[in-house]
Amino acid sequence: MAVKSDPLLKMRFEGLQKRMHRNQAIVAIARHLLEVVWSVSLAPPARAGVTRRQPYRHFSQERIAYKYLTWSWQMDEEARDGLTRQQFAGYYLMKLGIGHDLTRIALDPKHPRRIASEAEVLALRPEVQRIE
Repeated sequence: MAVKSDPLLKMRFEGLQKRMHRNQAIVAIARHLLEVVWSVSLAPPARAGVTRRQPYRHFSQERIAYKYLTWSWQMDEEARDGLTRQQFAGYYLMKLGIGHDLTRIALDPKHPRRIASEAEVLALRPEVQRIE
């Protein structure tokens, strides 16, 4: 699934698949993803210029916001803790410290999506502070 959404992982997977069996290439990509998660979550913040608040560098803020929005579509209101889908996406963008000026997502220009502003999220969840 990650290979379908990330062009760099797709290139890496296709390169590995030329050299080894498809299942081995899948395992190699899975290991790489685990290493990325480990380096972001467990490693000291100053390691190789990666901080805990820095998202995976190959995705744009719009793409990350869209992922949160699509995740919210799969949840009911109770799972979103009373937030609307737009507020849910805005809340988690604030927790990551990205998308401060993002109010709309236009991955598909025909169907732009609205994201809750920081002021709207702060009105509902004052405990969330803006992270620079």
